Amino acid sequence: MLLYTIGDSFTYGQELPNPEKQCWPKLLANSLKFNLINGARGGIGNEFIVKKTMQAIAKIHPNLVIVAWTSAGRTELADEWGVYDIWPGCNSEQFNEDTSGKLLYRKKSIKYITRYNNEEHEYRRWLRQVILLQSFLKQHKIRYLFVNAFDNQQRNQKYKNTNQGYWELIDTTKFAGWPSEGFVEWVYATPHGPYGHPLEEGHKIIADKLFLLQAKDAWGSQTVHLE
Repeated sequence: MLLYTIGDSFTYGQELPNPEKQCWPKLLANSLKFNLINGARGGIGNEFIVKKTMQAIAKIHPNLVIVAWTSAGRTELADEWGVYDIWPGCNSEQFNEDTSGKLLYRKKSIKYITRYNNEEHEYRRWLRQVILLQSFLKQHKIRYLFVNAFDNQQRNQKYKNTNQGYWELIDTTKFAGWPSEGFVEWVYATPHGPYGHPLEEGHKIIADKLFLLQAKDAWGSQTVHLE
């Protein structure tokens, strides 16, 4: 049995001493006795999450997928040198590493999106991504669970009343913590690294919580039952 996980640095395990062994996807896979492919990458946006999940369904046919959504504010852009993600106020140091200077102009995109971004537009874009990906997974009869890493929980509260039409299309039975909880809330009282990522205790809490949801049959008719 194969577990596929996807998300940002909270799912990759950034700031852990040994991410491959200590991240919550690995801990959960061990508890489920599943093999694991963790497609998470630090700093990515939800468009990356959607496309990599679709590719995983086509290529590796996982038995179970867990999507840990990142902030709706992250936007994927592309130029002749590749694809990259930025968000309002994001750190531009990654572009400084290019000694040729050809990537420095990307900082202008950061300045623009920081000044002129529309939070509710970003939020609605993310809701559409959630609805479309859940439909794709159901169409392919893939067991799945969604969860928020950070930021989207707060947007849920802020923009709920003006987005009821989208909310009604989301299968909340397969969205852990919906609408007000996610990784940030679950690990709030645990130690964090200098850049704000949960450490070993936090990842264990996330893995245990997701395992408990599975054990309680909280994923409905598509639940993976332990032997």
